[in-house]
Amino acid sequence: MLSQDPNLPVLDLLDGAEAGFALSILDASPDCIKLLDLDGRLRFMNGNGLCAMEIDDFRMVDRQAWPSLWPDDANDRLTAAMAAARQGEVTRFEAFCPTAKGAPRWWHVTVSPVRGGTGEVRRILASSRDITETVEARQRLEHQAERLASEVAKKDDAIARQAVLMGEIDHRVKNSFAAVIALLRMQARVHAGQAAGGLLGDAASRISTLARVHEQLHLDPGRRDVSLSDYLTLLATDLTQALDARLEIKDGLPSEVRIPPSQAAAIGQVLAELIGNAVKHAGGTGQPGLVLSLSQRDVMLVMTLTDNGPGLPDDFDPQARAGLGMQICLIYAQQMDGHLRHGRSDTGGAAFTVEMRLDPPASS
Repeated sequence: MLSQDPNLPVLDLLDGAEAGFALSILDASPDCIKLLDLDGRLRFMNGNGLCAMEIDDFRMVDRQAWPSLWPDDANDRLTAAMAAARQGEVTRFEAFCPTAKGAPRWWHVTVSPVRGGTGEVRRILASSRDITETVEARQRLEHQAERLASEVAKKDDAIARQAVLMGEIDHRVKNSFAAVIALLRMQARVHAGQAAGGLLGDAASRISTLARVHEQLHLDPGRRDVSLSDYLTLLATDLTQALDARLEIKDGLPSEVRIPPSQAAAIGQVLAELIGNAVKHAGGTGQPGLVLSLSQRDVMLVMTLTDNGPGLPDDFDPQARAGLGMQICLIYAQQMDGHLRHGRSDTGGAAFTVEMRLDPPASS
């Protein structure tokens, strides 16, 4: 049985069997289809719509104002959509509206004009598609992404405090990066064409940059060592690009210098902290400019980073600094029988030199 007011010529452009056929098409739609008069009162709802909204009989809502079926906070959006339809415009939005029996539902709503034979707007068509499963899945993914991001942050802190757990942390961080990137890209596809989609895509790209650096430690599962030159060059390049800074790499390390992945991760953490600090304090109103020098003296790595900033204060003492970043640099330098020196660059900016003993790679 069709769910329209028998006194309303729902499709008065058609007659007889044609009108009945058109109404049958509307009634068969899986979406909740409603026809409103220009005052926004319900005059027709298809059978599937009644079922979706858990309305037992159309007479329960016949001639009611459509916004009365919605929560109060949706009233402005519905009023604006109906006003736009009266002007011949189409409006689309997502909104929450429980059923008549209180079941929670999310809907993708399209509100459009229905014109008469001479082109004037005669009534309003409101089509609502139940997207509850999609929205709830999106909310679960967003919650999971936040949880995973929190886990990543906690694991980053653990790197500084528990060097003995570096191998396990590296493995878990890699898995967490992959999960966060997948979730962000999934959400970017859900919001494709919207501003939120672009922002989510950018966030996924930024995290992907860091994930690629981490993956350098696992490129060849058959090897138990890492090319230190390749790893540090890629890390410095990706970080400065992400932070919108200029980078010049001087000198370099022979490609045959290879070290265990755990030590490469520790050295990379020191370099990441130095680059982050340099970008934060260098450049003034311009773009930060960094110069990285890498060399080897006997079994020691010598890594120097300079910037174009205002330089360090005369009383600067890294041992007295309370920031976690400088403490990480000192801890790792000491653990690898090295030390951290500071001074001025040739341009007057800050200069930090870290020396660390390189361990021979484990035999394959």
